[in-house]
Formats: sequence, C-alpha cells, structure tokens
Amino acid sequence: MNTTSTGVIVTAHPEFSDAALRELQRIDSRLQWQATLSSGIILCSYADGMTPREIDALMHQVAEQRPIFVRHIAPVQDVVALRNSEQDIGTLAIALANLQSFSLLERGQRFAVQSRFASGSDESTNASSPKRIYTTGQLNQQLAAAIAEETGAVEAIKKPQIVVSLLCMPDRAYIGISLASENLSDWPGGARHFAQTPEQISRAEFKLLEALEVFGVSLLDHGTALDLGAAPGGWTRLLLEAGMQVVAVDPAHLDPRLRDQKGLEHYRGYAEDYLEEALRKHKKFDLITNDMRMDAREAARLIGQAGSCLRPYGFILSTLKLPHAAKNVDPMKNLGEALRLLEKRFDIVKARQLFHNRQEVTVLTAQPRSSRT
Repeated sequence: MNTTSTGVIVTAHPEFSDAALRELQRIDSRLQWQATLSSGIILCSYADGMTPREIDALMHQVAEQRPIFVRHIAPVQDVVALRNSEQDIGTLAIALANLQSFSLLERGQRFAVQSRFASGSDESTNASSPKRIYTTGQLNQQLAAAIAEETGAVEAIKKPQIVVSLLCMPDRAYIGISLASENLSDWPGGARHFAQTPEQISRAEFKLLEALEVFGVSLLDHGTALDLGAAPGGWTRLLLEAGMQVVAVDPAHLDPRLRDQKGLEHYRGYAEDYLEEALRKHKKFDLITNDMRMDAREAARLIGQAGSCLRPYGFILSTLKLPHAAKNVDPMKNLGEALRLLEKRFDIVKARQLFHNRQEVTVLTAQPRSSRT
C-alpha cells in the first residue's frame, strides 16, 4: 500500500466542492485537498497519508455530523494499477482481499460492490479516453461473486451493511471497504437516479423523491399538504398520488393533466397572500413544500411564516436557492443567514445538497417554536 495515496474520496456538486472540503476541515483540520479526480470528485488526505484507523475515525465523525455539501464519502485504502485488460478484475480482487478492512466481510454480512469510472474529465466529451473492455456492472458482478465465495458474505445491492468502493481511472483504481452507514449515501457517489414515468410532469419531482428518502420522512395517506410555488405541478402530482389533499399555490397554470384531480385546490395567487389568508382562517397542514425561485433568506422567512400553519407532527420541505459564486458574492453567506433564521423558528432544521439539486440545497424543518423572535 502506498500510504501517501490513502485518504478519502469525496463527491460533491462541482460548484460546491470547495464548500464540501471546508465542511470536512471543520471536522478534521488536518485534512487537505490532494487531487481533483474528476468533476465533483476530490481526493483528500493528510499531508503524509492516512492510516486505516484515521480513515475510519474521519468517516465515523462525518457520518455523525452529516455535512450539507458532501454527498458521498468513500475510503481509499489502496491504489491499484490498471491495464485495461481482463486481468484487472483478478488484480482488484487480490488487492481487496489484502486490505485490513476485508475482515468486515464476515459470513452472513450483507455487502455491495460499488464501482465508478472516471477519466479526470467529462468522459462523454473526452475522445481520448480509452474504451474500457469491462463495464461497472461486470466489475461489480465478478468481484461480488469472488468476495461471496471467499468470505460467505451475502451480496445485497439494496441496503448493504458493508460497501466495497472502487473509483477506476484509466490507469489506476482507488479502493476501500467501509460500513455502508458511513458513506452518507446508499448510492455510488451519492448519485441517486429515479426512473422517468409517463405521468411525470417535471424533473423537479426527483428532488422531492430524493428529499423524502434522504431525510427519512414519508407522506401521510389522507393527510393535507400545502404546495407553495406549485406550477407546473410536479410536486403536487406526487402529493396527490400519495393520497394527500393538496392546496397548490401559484399564479401560473398547472399542467393540464392535473385538471379536475380529486383532492386538489389551486389557489391562483402569490404564496404570501395565501399564507395571510390561511393564518386568518387558522388552516393547518401535515406537510408544506416550497420550490419557488427566491433568495434563500426570503425563502427562510416564508417558511417561518408557513410554520404557523403546520400541525405539531408535520414538517416542511423547501429548496433554498443560492447565487453563483462570484468575486463579490458568497453563496455560503446567504445559506448561513437562511439557516440561522430557520433555527430561530424551528427545533429541527436539516439541510442537504442533494444529487437532484442544482444551485440550491434542500431543507427539512419541523417542530415550530412557540415564541417568535
């Protein structure tokens, strides 16, 4: 093992990679950027490499603190030379078996092999990248079969206890084995994909589906939902599909497929006007959602106001839009101010930059404070 190459691979939105590194450095100030392996994928380590115990300790701390911008983290416990030949899979299998962490793969343990390919740039536009003679699917399948035969561990792609991680460049692979709970995401690189359906109204639906999964919350059958900034109606469609009664608020038209949907009321006006009316009429909701295009701080103020319409056990899911970083613009400042506003008004505030987010983060808030400041 080359100790100077050991560390962790961190995945984040390319524009927020620096923010992700700063989050990790607040957890462990010794951590340094080592290399950008591909867009949104960075290798981090200490100046002289990390021991297996140091890697384990860092990943455990990161899992406990749940940073906002780090989507996925995986250990680098060895770097293996690749030749883009059929022998690579055998070479990787031997290297994995020699890792100290291979002992995690005990008989009966559920595990998954998660491999990713990267070329150091966007492979779709890099004509010079060599064509790989094996796919990630073949790599996963053959390595999983070898591990199961050797250890008696059971392959379980969904909900594994142990994850075998491989990031393959054209000439080398970064490998490691860790507890699935410490990778921050069940999906390789944090890339959560959903299948498109004929009923889908907008890609924004994926943001809501991912948020529900990441925050571990579910929609109530026969509950009531308030969808602020609903048009064209993607989130509204999902809420209705779950069996909820929905008030969709937006001055724009909803998708024609939602017309005459049972359980839907469309308030054709602005969110602030509707909330003023809802507060006056003491309306209450089990869930409030918001995906309006507005500054994160304005969204936080709106969410705080909407909290008065939330039932005690309910929650709010909202995106917080961030400006692009520029010489005189710090998007992290906007986000920090927005989160502080929310923390004054809610006992529970959780935020994550999701795979389906763009220049935004998604926040979950719950348990509105009785006092307003």
